[in-house]
Amino acid sequence: MKKVIFSFLMITVLTFLLLTCTEDSNPIDSNTPVVDPITNIWTNVADSSYTFFFNTHDSTVSRGIFWGTEEHPSGVTSELCGFFDKSYIEFDLRVGATERRTKFKGKFINSNRMELQSAEGALVLTR
Repeated sequence: MKKVIFSFLMITVLTFLLLTCTEDSNPIDSNTPVVDPITNIWTNVADSSYTFFFNTHDSTVSRGIFWGTEEHPSGVTSELCGFFDKSYIEFDLRVGATERRTKFKGKFINSNRMELQSAEGALVLTR
């Protein structure tokens, strides 16, 4: 009889926990996106020939540094370096031989999308 009561209580508790689980009760902080990892090819949603490659050794943490390249549709390849901290991302792009620099700042929307701003305008990247 004790086993039946114990089993009934466990099922009741488990059912209650499953019914009360909502997106708002998610234990993952909404300011800490799951970026698994940032190392990848990211593509501009407005132009699939415009890509960025990010590389990092800090891919299993919520903050770190990265470097990479931008492949512009014009055929120019530029170097970049920057950092990420939870949902925030920032990097500098050194454009071609001119050494002109462009700063991008933005945030991760989720692990597959980031929204960036620069002096040249808005940019949305996905992988």
